Amino acid sequence: MNENGNGLPLAGIKVLSFTHAVMGPAASLILADFGAEVIQIEPPGGDNTRRLKGFGVGYFPFFNRNKQCLAIDIKSEEGQNTILKLVEEADVLIENFGPGTMNRLGYDYEKLSKINPKLIYASVKGFGPGPFEDCKVYENVAQCTGGSASTTGFDDGPPIVTGAQIGDSGTGLHLALGIVTALYQREHTGKGQRVSCAMQDGVL
Repeated sequence: MNENGNGLPLAGIKVLSFTHAVMGPAASLILADFGAEVIQIEPPGGDNTRRLKGFGVGYFPFFNRNKQCLAIDIKSEEGQNTILKLVEEADVLIENFGPGTMNRLGYDYEKLSKINPKLIYASVKGFGPGPFEDCKVYENVAQCTGGSASTTGFDDGPPIVTGAQIGDSGTGLHLALGIVTALYQREHTGKGQRVSCAMQDGVL
């Protein structure tokens, strides 16, 4: 931990991170590195990326450094009560579940913003509003639909996606900027708001 973020620009900001894989954790990682207190919500048994190798230390340690991890069954009554109590004191909530998942679980923006009107509710999905907004998206799909794959490869072959995760970590960077901007605006309005980013847009 960053010694409670003392001396860092986001010290005192509390973040609930309902994120997994790379895209969402990349956004909350940036906030944590700048001093925010980030609580990474994991399912019972731990996040699946704890078992993945990569980045020398592994995926999970790399993208979840400077965070506190809390295992909660967010579908259970006890888990839901715990989450709602955490929301009351949070400044930011980040989620990158599949489209509609948070609504089905009862953690939609409309409900949580009534509990905490100052909450910044940040979501990252594959696509923005339109015919594909309900589709789940991963890195390769984002690179292809965003057009970056067309810039890589050979003249006599098909497009090739890059190994650099520009759809995942790149969109996480955009989301982090949106969150910081919303926090700044809250200083003037006293109100939270919803922030959203799409992987396709991030690649574009």
